[in-house]
Amino acid sequence: MDFVVALPKTEGGYDSVLVMVDRLTKMVHLAPTTSTCTAEQTARLFFDNVVRLHGVPKNVVSDCGGQFTSKFWEALCKLVGMRVNLSMAYHPQSDGQTERTNRTLGDMLRNFAGRTPLVWDTYLTAAEFAINNGVNWSTGRSPFFLTYGFHPALPVWRELEVYVPVAKTFAKTFLSRMTDAKSCLDTAQQRATEYYNKSKRDVVFSEGQMVLLSTKNLRSFAEGSRKLLPRWIGPYPVVRMVGNVAVELALPSNMNIHPTFHVSLVRPYRGTEPAPATTDTPAAAELGPETWVAGKQKVYDVKRILDYRT
Repeated sequence: MDFVVALPKTEGGYDSVLVMVDRLTKMVHLAPTTSTCTAEQTARLFFDNVVRLHGVPKNVVSDCGGQFTSKFWEALCKLVGMRVNLSMAYHPQSDGQTERTNRTLGDMLRNFAGRTPLVWDTYLTAAEFAINNGVNWSTGRSPFFLTYGFHPALPVWRELEVYVPVAKTFAKTFLSRMTDAKSCLDTAQQRATEYYNKSKRDVVFSEGQMVLLSTKNLRSFAEGSRKLLPRWIGPYPVVRMVGNVAVELALPSNMNIHPTFHVSLVRPYRGTEPAPATTDTPAAAELGPETWVAGKQKVYDVKRILDYRT
C-alpha cells in the first residue's frame, strides 16, 4: 500500500490516490482520496477495495506514513489478524512493487491530466482495468488471469439505434477512456523499458577478479550523516556469477550481509597498487585496511600522524 499525492485537485475534491498491489498476482486497486486522509479513512478504503473482494491478507507492506504508524491502524490490524510490515528507507525493495506501480500510474495520469486535469479521478476505473488486464512482465500473465483463471470480457461498441441518448453517451465515454488507458499504459511501459535499457550493463566478472562494492544500499552500516562516507568499498574477490545480472563476493565475515549483489552495485577494481592476497575461504577474506565494529561502523588503523596543533 502506498499513496500518490500532490495531484491536481479534482472537481470531486480528490488530490491523492491510494495504490494497493497484491504481491502474488500483481493485481492493482486504486482508490481516490485526499492528502488529509486519516488512518480510519485509509482503513475504510482498504476494506472497501481489498477486503471486500479478496478477504483479509496475512500481511501488508507499507511505508512509515502517519496513517500506517498510528495506534488505530496497529490496533485494527491486531483485531483482524493482519500483520503490518513497515518498509525502511535503506531497503526500498520492500515496497518497490507499489513504487513501480506508482510510476506507471503517474505516467498514465499525466497523459490524462494534460487534457482534463480536473477529472483525472474519473479515469481511475479505466486505468485500473487496463493495468489488471495487461500482461505483467514478472509473472508472464495478467493479474485478472492469475486471480480468476480467465480474462474478463471487454466491452465492445455496437452501433445500435437506441432511444436513450444518455446510455449511448455513457458507453461511448467509457470505451473511449478504456482505449486511452490502454494507450497510456503501453506508453508508460515503453518509457520504463527505455529507461532501464539505458542504464543496463551487460558485464561478466570472472572468478577471483577484484571488484569494489557500492555503499548505496549499505545504510545500516553508517551512524549519523552519510555525506562523507566513501561511495565504494573494497576491493573484494568475486566468488561466482549468479545468473546474468548478479555476482557473489567474498566479504569479510564480520560484515554480516548477504554476499550476492546486482552487477550495477559493483565495478572492477583498478587500483595502482596490487590487490591484497585472498584465501579460498570467503569468510576468511579480511581485505583492505578497514575493519567493522559490531557490524555497523567502519574504522581504520592509523599509519602515521601528518601534523598536529595545540
